[in-house]
Amino acid sequence: MKTLAVATSILALSVMWLVTTQPPLASATITLKPRPAPTPWPDLTTIKVGGNKTCGMDGAATDEEKAKLNNLKNRFELPSEDFQPITFEELLALNQGHPDNHEKAIVEFPDSSDENNQRAVTLEGYVDSVSTGGCSSGESCNCKTKIPKYCDTHINVLPDENTDKTGGRNVYVVEVTRRIRILASKGLLSSNIGNDWSTEALKKLERHRVRFSGYLYFDTDHSQEAWANDPDNKIGFQKDNKGRIKKDRKGRRIGNNWRQTAWEVHPVMAIEVLDE
Repeated sequence: MKTLAVATSILALSVMWLVTTQPPLASATITLKPRPAPTPWPDLTTIKVGGNKTCGMDGAATDEEKAKLNNLKNRFELPSEDFQPITFEELLALNQGHPDNHEKAIVEFPDSSDENNQRAVTLEGYVDSVSTGGCSSGESCNCKTKIPKYCDTHINVLPDENTDKTGGRNVYVVEVTRRIRILASKGLLSSNIGNDWSTEALKKLERHRVRFSGYLYFDTDHSQEAWANDPDNKIGFQKDNKGRIKKDRKGRRIGNNWRQTAWEVHPVMAIEVLDE
């Protein structure tokens, strides 16, 4: 027993020596390295649109309102808040404009100042078709370029696979712009389809259910071509390449509605295929 007591005393004295002679624990703590600085967000205020031509946020606008609308289409910075879900029914509940007293034109539709243009939204639907948009004549937002790789990607979305799309009814539009394709190629956008968002690559979205996130936008260029504000298709008519109004076999003028609403997600900034 005496031997055990002596051993215990020696062990206690050894522990006390270690505690008093070793440096404080804090000095031995590993210091975490500072996080790397985030990659600066690309400045896409001005981009190339083919040849030696460049295009700014205003596009080829010739008036103040068109410049503001082009700026909305050409947004490239992510919203500060999360994307919020929006349904097709909620899209149709927004201001669409209405026929004038003579039923000759749609009036009082949203302009660039409409607060809904600032909403970051998520729309989920069935992709009916993917194509290059606005290249035949060139869009103002893209400085009238007619080179497909610089034009927007136009995506027609239906609420469901079996939705009636006759005459463009129930067809909703989302668009991917050149600036967004640049961001995607750098891996800066959320996606489960890879970093190639070219029109050709996005064709693989056809016949899939997809969730698109981006900015809500009322496309005034198509305010006269939607079923939501012209349910009888009597305002605006299709024209041939000579500017003459087209008529059907019975001599009736053919209306130009081809989409459900002029509200769209433009630009798209996140893509998620839901039925892989």
